[in-house]
Amino acid sequence: MKTKFVMNLRKTLVLGFCLFAASLFVNAQEKEKMADHPYAKSKWSAGKTADSGQVLQASYFQDRRAKKWSVGLLAGISALHGDADKKQMGYNFAPFVKYSISQTFALRGEYNFAMLRGERDYQNPTFFKDNFRFRTNTQDWNIQAHFTLGNISFLRPLRKTQMYLYAGIGQGSYKANAYFVDQRLFTGDYYFTTNLGRGTANPNLGKKVTESYEGRHLIIPLGVGFKHYISKSFDLGLEYRYTYLRSDDIDVYNTAIWANRWWDSYSFLRASFAYKFGSKNAQHYDWLSPVESIYEQVADIKKKTDCLGVDDDKDHVSNCFDQDNTTPDSCMVYGNGMAVDSDGDGVPDCQDAEPFSDKGAIVDAAGASVDSDGDGIADHRDRENNSSPGALVDANGIEIKMCCSCEGATFPPISISSNCLTKEVKNMLYAVADKMRQCPENKLVLNGPGGKSSKYNAAGNTRCMEEIVKFLNEKFGISRDRIITNYNAGTESKNTIELIIK
Repeated sequence: MKTKFVMNLRKTLVLGFCLFAASLFVNAQEKEKMADHPYAKSKWSAGKTADSGQVLQASYFQDRRAKKWSVGLLAGISALHGDADKKQMGYNFAPFVKYSISQTFALRGEYNFAMLRGERDYQNPTFFKDNFRFRTNTQDWNIQAHFTLGNISFLRPLRKTQMYLYAGIGQGSYKANAYFVDQRLFTGDYYFTTNLGRGTANPNLGKKVTESYEGRHLIIPLGVGFKHYISKSFDLGLEYRYTYLRSDDIDVYNTAIWANRWWDSYSFLRASFAYKFGSKNAQHYDWLSPVESIYEQVADIKKKTDCLGVDDDKDHVSNCFDQDNTTPDSCMVYGNGMAVDSDGDGVPDCQDAEPFSDKGAIVDAAGASVDSDGDGIADHRDRENNSSPGALVDANGIEIKMCCSCEGATFPPISISSNCLTKEVKNMLYAVADKMRQCPENKLVLNGPGGKSSKYNAAGNTRCMEEIVKFLNEKFGISRDRIITNYNAGTESKNTIELIIK
């Protein structure tokens, strides 16, 4: 028995070492052939390597930075399939460690603790072990090769539940005790058809007897299971394992009769709980689909092609390239769908009251330059932003102060045009009226253009002077008799009107 155990142990160790060496060789070969996959996505935070690690080798994808290790616990019920065929459930629990070679293949090692039990009632005829019951304490270790079915589908993306198959090899140790009423007529083993009535009489005939067995045997575990993805660190599953071994002594019922089975076996139905680790990457090899990146690429292409024909704001730029999908229909836009804004004031030209305002100008909601003091000079150019209402200012917004003398006070000339009373002219006339109030004894003289141009400009000159006189009279109460109009006074400019207080 000892020699047989040593031989089985050697075979098991040699096979386990060969499997482990083969996995290391495969990993080394894979690393030499790796090439970055063009559809790899970033799975690292900012500042780290941007490549996800997905690579293309042969006909499947790998992620060399994915988690590959799992540890966990298996626990459930056990049942022995032997000669004591009145089954009773026992228990089983086992810690395990698993290493994933690829998304589909893995190696798992486990160490089982189990209790097997069962019974057998009266025999027919009752010549052997009646009212039989046994209890067997079991420990076994084994190495398994796992094959995951959920990672080989090319018809759909990876789901959160996978099915797997496994087979392995190992060794078990068994300590069994059996209790029964001994009905054997003779001692020793014998066959019902040839040895009935021969041999030494059994001294324990009809008595309650206890028998024990202790031994070690080579085992071959076979199994199928399902596991479910709970989170990036944990999996939960359910599996069935059948254990084959070449021994008929596990239930201590090995009498050589016609009803006796050739070999005993046992099985486990158990739940599994696994913790995944081995890399900073959130993904684990078992949950990386070999074709997941293809599905992502197809979905991305579909998303882009779908948006090419959609233009929600009707600006003739598709949603794929439109950075502002709310531009009004009337607005001109650039190639990226942004509305044209010539002066860069944030108001599109189609809604801008001043589409060509100065760069850096402060504008209102309509795009017009803000003029806080109403002197006609925008705030961004106004060096005196608190001018008096109606004050006469220069191009920088600085108020023009009139001389304190009433004699010979002059004002900027007024250009003769279709609209003489512009905003700037009205502001200046406010200063003229103010000066006329300061000098009640003086009169205002309006000198129009003279010389050869007088006839050409006669109509415009006359109309413009009359508008000025009317505005000063009606707006500021300056009587007409205080205003003198010279329509042909020979001014320096051929197209302006001079204003002088005398």
